[in-house]
Amino acid sequence: MEQETRLKRTANNIQFQIDLLNEFKMKFEVQNGTYTTTILTEQGKTRYLMNTYPTRVFQVANMIKSDVLKSENANAIIEAKYFKTNFGFADSPKAYKAKQVLNIDITSAYATCLVQNGLISQKTYEALKRLSKADRLPCVGMLATSHTKYFYENGECVSVDSFRSHTAPVFFYIIDEINYVMQNIQFLLGDKYIFHWVDGIFFDYKTDPKVIKMIEDYLNEKGYQYKYEDVKDFKVESDDKKMILKMIKNGSPKQYTIGKDNVGKDLNKYLSDLIKQQKTTPQTNITK
Repeated sequence: MEQETRLKRTANNIQFQIDLLNEFKMKFEVQNGTYTTTILTEQGKTRYLMNTYPTRVFQVANMIKSDVLKSENANAIIEAKYFKTNFGFADSPKAYKAKQVLNIDITSAYATCLVQNGLISQKTYEALKRLSKADRLPCVGMLATSHTKYFYENGECVSVDSFRSHTAPVFFYIIDEINYVMQNIQFLLGDKYIFHWVDGIFFDYKTDPKVIKMIEDYLNEKGYQYKYEDVKDFKVESDDKKMILKMIKNGSPKQYTIGKDNVGKDLNKYLSDLIKQQKTTPQTNITK
């Protein structure tokens, strides 16, 4: 039985093992993906994990993918080659404080977007809604699974294979759709807008009730259910790498750190730099 070791995913941990294996000129493979990095040798497998998810997340992800592959609308999106767009928080305030703010969250935004656009069945929609909010995004994100494999022999990379899931354009489409909704709400709010992240938007507590009614009408028209969260002692702190939100939400202290897991990108750059130092050029393949 193949031995598997699981460790925390950090660039230093992974680079140390790669350097050690290359020093001993061992044959091995590095599979670097969105959520995990795996190193395979003849002795076993080391899996570096960013997060762990319940089995149910993968079961629902398979239901989503199965529906998407059978959907005519999804196939049209895939054929159109919908491209990836990253929506960060560059336009958010570097610092912000308020005793009270308004916060609207769209309920099950990605699940609703998928079912309304005919991309998944009602059964899959209900299964996705039953997952926790923290599990829904990575579950849907598995539509865009990607990884790069680096094959090493005698201290050098001899081959590189890149893979991106056939269904990835569908994931990018729904991300773009939800962001479009958020941007329209931002436009309606004008200078009362603070910032939004994914499916939640924060804005000034003294916003004109007529504007709030326009936002509610817009969401109802688009078919999105929503809820208000009671947010007090709201504080934003941010830099180029992360944003920290502190608040009293529905009576309980909350802190959220919004940032980017750059381990995957950092590791790909590190491995690319190693290849540039080689005397030989590895064979390169791209598959979907």
